[in-house]
Amino acid sequence: MQFTAVHGEWGRVDVTLPDLGVGRSWEAIHRVRGIELTCPECGGQVFARVSQLGNRHIYHRVKPPSCSLANESLEHHLLKLELVTLARAVGFRAELEVGDPAGLWRADVMVFDQDGGWLMALEVQLSPITVEDIKHRTSRYARDGVRVCWFGLQPRPWAGSVPTLLVDLPESRDAAWKVTAGLARFDWNPRRRNGPALWEPVDTTLADAVAWVLRGQIVLHRATRHSKRVNGLMDGEWAEGWTGSGNHSWQAWWTAPAYTALAHQHVQHVEEEERREREAAERRAERERLEAIRRAEQERERAKKQAAKDQAYRAFWARTGMNRAYWRVFADVLTGYTGKELVFGVPDPAYGDGRPAFRCTAAGRPDWTEPVAVACPDPGKLRAWAEELPILVYSDQYLDVLASRAWAPMTVFVVDIVYRRVTEEQLTPG
Repeated sequence: MQFTAVHGEWGRVDVTLPDLGVGRSWEAIHRVRGIELTCPECGGQVFARVSQLGNRHIYHRVKPPSCSLANESLEHHLLKLELVTLARAVGFRAELEVGDPAGLWRADVMVFDQDGGWLMALEVQLSPITVEDIKHRTSRYARDGVRVCWFGLQPRPWAGSVPTLLVDLPESRDAAWKVTAGLARFDWNPRRRNGPALWEPVDTTLADAVAWVLRGQIVLHRATRHSKRVNGLMDGEWAEGWTGSGNHSWQAWWTAPAYTALAHQHVQHVEEEERREREAAERRAERERLEAIRRAEQERERAKKQAAKDQAYRAFWARTGMNRAYWRVFADVLTGYTGKELVFGVPDPAYGDGRPAFRCTAAGRPDWTEPVAVACPDPGKLRAWAEELPILVYSDQYLDVLASRAWAPMTVFVVDIVYRRVTEEQLTPG
């Protein structure tokens, strides 16, 4: 079943038009003996007749296997006839089976603009076709400046890779064709900027959809990473009737320009939020980097101080011949002698590399403000502090060396760790 033929004198005949498009009546070709009509696709002889449903059409008496028009299914013919009828019903000139002069494409339905130029091809695609092939066919139209919309009856892998509308075949002749997929609306409230945003399917008749497409009342919206699908009842799934397999995904769908603008506004909002979050993350990372640098510097400083402290202790133990065990006894004897606990600092060059001694407060905490004595300083490094602070030593030999270096009166306490006693001595010069 097809709807166009070629007459040798009249030219292209379209049986869906009252005057066949050539100023002739149906009776001029139907059951007319000797009428010669040929197929515009294969050039074979064709004839005019009326189907059991009352549809005028053209048929091949012998169907050639290589003719695409002759081998189109009944559903294909019915949908093609519906599309051309709907386009004409809204005031557009539309013709069936129009091809380009170069023979690169042939539109099931070609809709013309007011100047007689190609406006849009309405293509019915019911047989299997790959995504690559249908995109290639669409690009052929695009090279000639022709927009195209593809129509199918069920989800196929190609649906949504090109401008698509899926429809339902009516159950009866009087029923309207319905759009089942390809048309959506965007739901997002700008006043609730972080509220839900999703594309929802729109149910309508094929008549309305064709009128909206041709009049520019709906446009093609391409999926973005912020809105990848038209949502179904379950979150994360495509709306029912849109896809036929788990990996099938539409790349574009039809919608009103207002929804495209709203979706664009939502994308701007999301990208602005992402920018703010990214900048906040960068600021956090910078703070963390600076904090890491600060901590590393503190750790280096702490390690440096610890190394200096360890070196000071090593030099102290080596010079005095003492060790930590002896020192604990030394400190215990002093505590017993004074009745107050003393706390000793790190060997300090300010006190002749001796260990300054500090009292504890009533709360038991060291009072680091002023030393009250100096333990085991280097006799060769005595300074003015030695005239004011008592010096603590652990042997008479140490006392004798200090005495030889005294330039002023000095107070020295000799702590005998063997007999656990303390002797106070006053040194005078000479």
